[in-house]
Amino acid sequence: MNESFVVGLKRDEMLRRRSRVHRVRMISGGFTLLISMVGLALSIWLTFRLGGSWIMGMLMIACMVFLFGSSLVPFVQWGKLKRWYAGTDLPPYALRMTAAALELGVEGAPAPVVLPWPAVVGFRRKRKLGQPLLQVVVQPGVTAASPGVSGLDQPVVRALLRRSRRVKTAGVYSVASLDQPVEAIDQALRYFSNGVAAVAR
Repeated sequence: MNESFVVGLKRDEMLRRRSRVHRVRMISGGFTLLISMVGLALSIWLTFRLGGSWIMGMLMIACMVFLFGSSLVPFVQWGKLKRWYAGTDLPPYALRMTAAALELGVEGAPAPVVLPWPAVVGFRRKRKLGQPLLQVVVQPGVTAASPGVSGLDQPVVRALLRRSRRVKTAGVYSVASLDQPVEAIDQALRYFSNGVAAVAR
């Protein structure tokens, strides 16, 4: 085993993942937009056709207008995401392990996240949209000010940490985008952490 173990990123796979994110957001946004337009038209028709309480009718219309406005958000966000993708290169590596720490390359972060081994629980396997993922889980109470920790205070990383309330994660990686198999990552993790961290099965 070398003094360090580096897990790189497959650029083609990362670009395919970006394209997949775009496609899923557009499909879900388009479906919600269609439902909101049908609901808005139906609520207007019911208000004028059936009569009765105008207050109830206006409430229905207001709800549908709100849903319609919400359905436009993914299209606005995609424009921002497209610009972000264009101006954000991939990190030089996904993971780097040494005897001192675990380093994480986070997409959009200018510097890697460095976690000394006492701060690391390990990796957790999960699936999202049918894709196997690895999450890096840190010990409870670990913050950007913890000894030996750096990079957790970057805006992109802070947003990632807020996504999980029950389990504190510092990075999410698609298994298909990594140039090392999970078994090799698990072996290196156990070796460099002296058995403290591992990939949860």
